[in-house]
Amino acid sequence: MATNLLEEQKAEIRERGYGFAGYIGGAPKIQYWTPDGREVWLLPAMRQFIRRDANGNAVGSGVRDANFDSGLLAQKPTVLKPYCPHCDKWHDTQEEIIECGKGKKIFITKHTRLGRKELKQDDNSRMDKLERDMVELKTMIKQLLGGK
Repeated sequence: MATNLLEEQKAEIRERGYGFAGYIGGAPKIQYWTPDGREVWLLPAMRQFIRRDANGNAVGSGVRDANFDSGLLAQKPTVLKPYCPHCDKWHDTQEEIIECGKGKKIFITKHTRLGRKELKQDDNSRMDKLERDMVELKTMIKQLLGGK
């Protein structure tokens, strides 16, 4: 009997919000699902929007949940999609994940090369400026000491 009561309490807690937020206050969380089938409890991210036509006139407006923009779902998916560790999203096939990884690797290599090039250029110009300043300081000290 006690186990049934415990299950009923768990269900009630889930309805009110994740954890004990339903009993002690706090914003209620909503159950979302990832495309790979994991259950996630988050605060709803409600945003207002306005639909406009080609002339810029308001045609409609409403409120949407921005959590759906990141790929989360309102119901558990029937067809699971594999998670991509490269872009932190979900793809339809494993081949797409491999291609995403190759694209990410190319992107990182390209920008690492560009960053090192910029860093090298900045470092050289900075060293040149420091050397010029040192020469100036040496000449000023020599003048102050009387040419020694």
